[in-house]
Amino acid sequence: MKSSPISRRRALRTAGVAAIGGGAAALLGGGTLAAQGGAPAIASNNQAGRKYKAFVKFNQERPTVVELTARGLTGNLVLLRVEAAQTCYSSVDQVLLNDERTGTGNATIVGHGGVGIVEAVGPQVLSTRVGDRVILNLHDACGRCFNCLHMRSDKCAAGQAGPQQPVANMADGKPVFGRTGAMAELAITTEEYVTPLFTTVSPAEIAMLTCVAGCGLGMTMTNCPVDAASDVVIFGGGPIGLASVMGAKVKGASTIILVEPIPYRRELGMKLGATHVVDPNQFKTRTPIPNAGGTSDHFKDALVDHLREMTKENHDRVWSGAGRNGPHHVIEAVGGDRWKPKTQPQGPDPTGVTVLNQCWELGSSIGSIATCSVGHPSDAFVRIPAAQWADGAKHHLPGTGGGTNDRRDSGRYCRLTETGQINLKALVGKTYPLSQTREAYLECAERDVISTVVLPNT
Repeated sequence: MKSSPISRRRALRTAGVAAIGGGAAALLGGGTLAAQGGAPAIASNNQAGRKYKAFVKFNQERPTVVELTARGLTGNLVLLRVEAAQTCYSSVDQVLLNDERTGTGNATIVGHGGVGIVEAVGPQVLSTRVGDRVILNLHDACGRCFNCLHMRSDKCAAGQAGPQQPVANMADGKPVFGRTGAMAELAITTEEYVTPLFTTVSPAEIAMLTCVAGCGLGMTMTNCPVDAASDVVIFGGGPIGLASVMGAKVKGASTIILVEPIPYRRELGMKLGATHVVDPNQFKTRTPIPNAGGTSDHFKDALVDHLREMTKENHDRVWSGAGRNGPHHVIEAVGGDRWKPKTQPQGPDPTGVTVLNQCWELGSSIGSIATCSVGHPSDAFVRIPAAQWADGAKHHLPGTGGGTNDRRDSGRYCRLTETGQINLKALVGKTYPLSQTREAYLECAERDVISTVVLPNT
């Protein structure tokens, strides 16, 4: 077959012009940035000089909304008009505190990803086109590094190992960075971070997949081998834990126990697929038991005992298949508290370390334990008896990405949402405009709603 004489770059430019005219006005939003002299820039892929607002943090100061000037697109860069961005709890100290622990050095656009419409692409971009709705994820996925090739693209080594490049300038010319910074009217990132989605799911719902829900679904649908008729215990009823509940339900688990101190989150967990809920504040007793075989501590834990009783087998005949001493799978989605809730109860241990110990203790002798949390004290350790560590058969599966392969799974999660098998809308607690991004993070931190989402172009 004779090849077309039209170059790929020319085709993209033509597509960009077509996207701005005709039926794409509704897609890009009439009267927004796309209509403000955007067509010539999009047609030429020269975005240099384009003005937009973003929520930017510099050094130790709390971030503020400032006007930026975009740099030109080169290589595999993608520019999108952001529709929605979820406020991840792990960023609340960066946004709300003003001290040396939260300094960034470089001016950085806040955010762990978002959803938007592609308005321009660099000359080397292959997988997405102008006019696509894409998800901008917390993790990139090059598909070529060791981790990607070994089925852990959530831990892609290529992007994080590569040099950061500024995407815009501040008014004084200072460079601004932000590969996943979607708390902005526009986002500029590399192709490895974005995945086109062909779905009817709303941007606010998709935004939950960029970090929290993608992690939670990944833990129960990818990392942890949850299967039909299994028992799953999930610690933490935030958006990660609730997504794990939905993932366990899709995978066919028969018993799904959600451990969560906040009442409304326990109630929502039951609506989303949990078969039982437990308030950990009712089971705080932990009695040290000397470990005769080493120096590590061992505990008789009231919560562990209660959960083990809830997942107890219905007979004790080992020769007839019995012998499991805990749930098939344990999921941890708690972490350390970064902000004390305003009205909601905290769990028994705000550091989150006790939960990690409980997860290990609760897991059956050959069970799976998936963890994803962050924010623990830097000097904290999980204590595991040496004999279990060296000669046990428990499976520990850690990682903040939860095993989700964004290119493979984002569309799959949207499909499950379209068919009603998972409910991302239930995770969208409240939405805010870009001008109220700090308020959105504060509400996220205080945990009176399940989550908050920023809509930068509303």
